[in-house]
Amino acid sequence: MHIQPKSLLAALLLTFGIQQLVFAQKELPAENVDIVKDFDARLLESNKINVSPVLPLLDTTTQRQNYTVPPRPLTVTYDAPKLRPIGLKTVKVEDAYNGYAKVGGGVPTAAYGEAGYYFRSGEKFDGKASFRHHSQNASRSLANQKFFNNDGLISANIYLPKDLAVEGKIGYSYDRVHYYGYDHDSIEFSDERTRQDFRTVDIGARLYNSERTTGDISFSVAPKLYVLRDFYSNRETGFDLNLTASKWFAEKHPLRLTIRTDMTSFNDTVTQNLNNIYLQPSFTYHADFIKVKVGANFASNRDVFSIFPDIEVTLRVLGDGAQLFGGLSGDLRKNTYRSMSEYNPFISIRDSKLRNTRYNNYYAGLKGDLGWLSYTAQAMYAKASDLALFQTKFITQRPGEPSITRFRTVYDTVRITNLQGTIKLVPFAALTISGTISQNIIFDPANEKQVWGLPTTEGDFSALYSILEGKANLRGSVHIADGIWFRDAENIAREGNILADLSIGGSYYFTNNIGAFLDVNNILNNRRERWFQYPTFGTNFLVGITARF
Repeated sequence: MHIQPKSLLAALLLTFGIQQLVFAQKELPAENVDIVKDFDARLLESNKINVSPVLPLLDTTTQRQNYTVPPRPLTVTYDAPKLRPIGLKTVKVEDAYNGYAKVGGGVPTAAYGEAGYYFRSGEKFDGKASFRHHSQNASRSLANQKFFNNDGLISANIYLPKDLAVEGKIGYSYDRVHYYGYDHDSIEFSDERTRQDFRTVDIGARLYNSERTTGDISFSVAPKLYVLRDFYSNRETGFDLNLTASKWFAEKHPLRLTIRTDMTSFNDTVTQNLNNIYLQPSFTYHADFIKVKVGANFASNRDVFSIFPDIEVTLRVLGDGAQLFGGLSGDLRKNTYRSMSEYNPFISIRDSKLRNTRYNNYYAGLKGDLGWLSYTAQAMYAKASDLALFQTKFITQRPGEPSITRFRTVYDTVRITNLQGTIKLVPFAALTISGTISQNIIFDPANEKQVWGLPTTEGDFSALYSILEGKANLRGSVHIADGIWFRDAENIAREGNILADLSIGGSYYFTNNIGAFLDVNNILNNRRERWFQYPTFGTNFLVGITARF
């Protein structure tokens, strides 16, 4: 190792200096040292200065502090909790089915077929198609007692931007009846002589808003057209244009305006027109304990202008469980070939006139919904001007020839006092019992001796019981009605027999998709004549299979 000369010289000088300091100290004597006096340290007297602390003055001035916080969304990422229920019994979710079919036959000779399908494409389109056929032939026991009904319908909704939607539908029905109301012991008529066909095409459309607008306004524009033709080349055309707009206040009080033009034209040997125009404004106020509707129905026909009230008040006495209601209303109701032939298919339209019935109704009642029980009981008084009654007419081709019973309309002013009620009872989930009854206590025509062709009492009661976890169900129903007044061939007023129709039925699904059904109708074999000389079918049954997919 090489050492610099300067460093070596500095080290020698430092060593030499330390040695000189050490040897320069003298050796201390070893004798004892006597302490003569203790050291007493004293401070000179001084004056004490008292200083009292003083708080500084408070700053009472208010200063506004401005903080600038830049907006920044906070993103918190966390795993969703995993729920693991313990000991919960799972419930089987029913499968949703878009299509169904029902096919069967019965005695007396009967055929039944029904099918339908619901289709959808995302949120922009949905629709449905359905078809039904029902025919029955009891000619072996009573000649020409037979009929068939065919009904088909296709409808669709297209949902457009800005919450607009368009609905369109087209329907077709082809029904056939036979005039079997004659003396079968002495007269025979061919099928062609007793046949009547009704062919009807229905076309409808609607433009509406599928959701309320920002101003809580909804609207609908709905034109409808039908064309009816029968076997005797009679033709009726009906066109109805319905314009409706509603404005909602506080999301529960609607102000509504409806404008309707209802035009009907009937053609046989002459042309009959029946055109009505309606203007119907109303406002409904909803509160927790009361609902009040105030409106009017302005109707015009052949330059005759009528004003009807449209008022109803509902009081919630015990919430939904008991509600008192009452009101008064009125309307012009059309009697067209279509409406009259649907009620009485044995009508002779050439002996009937199209006319409006003017109704004025006053009613009050009690209704409620307890979940397991819903009910309505109502009393009504009405005055019906030009009410359509159905009087017998005995038609022959030539004088002295046997006649076939048909019906024609006669109009009269009738005062009606009516009691009616409905009930729906669900004592437990598998059983539903329902019923409705209507009783005209006073049925007082102004000119005619009786209210021809109209029942005074009618009632329907039914029960549906589901078993085997919904795979099967049992049904039962009772339909009752009193006798109908008519005039016989000698022009004598008579009352028909009462109706008591008891029917039962049931269905069972063997798999999720395939099942069977059985319906036994009119078990008591009641042959009551709803229309004079037209007895109903006796005991009959229908059996078949059902499918859903």
